[in-house]
Amino acid sequence: MSYQPEFCYLHRHEMFSGCEKPNEFWKGSLTIHGLWPQRRDGTWPSTCSNEKFDESTLSDLGRERFATFWPNVKVSMGSPGFTSFWEHEWTKHGTCSGLTQDNYFNTALTHFLPTPDIVEEYYGRGESILKKDLENAYIHDDDNGDVSKKNHVVLVCSRNGKYLSEVRICVGKNSDGSASRRIMCEPSVIKEGNCDDEIFIPKFYIDNAWQFNQTFSALIKSE
Repeated sequence: MSYQPEFCYLHRHEMFSGCEKPNEFWKGSLTIHGLWPQRRDGTWPSTCSNEKFDESTLSDLGRERFATFWPNVKVSMGSPGFTSFWEHEWTKHGTCSGLTQDNYFNTALTHFLPTPDIVEEYYGRGESILKKDLENAYIHDDDNGDVSKKNHVVLVCSRNGKYLSEVRICVGKNSDGSASRRIMCEPSVIKEGNCDDEIFIPKFYIDNAWQFNQTFSALIKSE
């Protein structure tokens, strides 16, 4: 799961369309980056066949679902290259999943991880939150109502581990190749977590520009 405000900040000079006019939903919710088959030893298969991405998958599952929950912020809908993000995910990872294209993308969308309210509450406030508080906010009951395992998440931060960038979870695999449920991640995944004990929730850089313009306008009117 990716936090788009931080992705956009890191790529602010490229002025991606989704960063210039972000969906309000993304301020309080992380979005899907991908679904990646991975071995227990930390290695992963890649590009396992030459099956081309079928754009009809977007229509089959709902283009708005992708636009909201698995967005390509680099390219606006209807523009050339709009499907390139999902094409990349299918070619590199989906072809190794053993699933059809519709099943692969639907599996990822079905396992969309809801973002706890604390992220929206601290959006752009300039105040840090404790890493353990964010981790605990992600705890949910498993199928048996047991929270003892915590169904933990792996937090990834940028800018020297200070700003929330990604949240990673692990999903089990059934004997038929389909995804099962959230499971504890392997040590190889856990070690990818790099956030400090205190984390900042950034805001879209475009909000900073809007705030500056509003302040500048107010100063001119007051003179």
